[in-house]
Amino acid sequence: MSKSSKTRSRQLSRAQLKAYEARRAEEINEASVEAQAVRAEVSHTIVPRRSVMMSRSEEMAIIRADLRRLITILAVISIFLVILPFFLR
Repeated sequence: MSKSSKTRSRQLSRAQLKAYEARRAEEINEASVEAQAVRAEVSHTIVPRRSVMMSRSEEMAIIRADLRRLITILAVISIFLVILPFFLR
């Protein structure tokens, strides 16, 4: 085959390009419709959260408990890092 016939066989005609563009537009439209349906379905199933009012002392107690937990984790990690080099000798 000649070079020009190879390139012509690989090129799409205008009708094929228009058909491809039309199919692609339909796929994109269907995908967006499906995505909107999923979003609508999910938004109906989400239960709104209730707001809980706490006093200042209750908030501070929760903060203190979290702080104690974080300090404990920090202490355990620090001890582990101090002891680890002795075992790696």
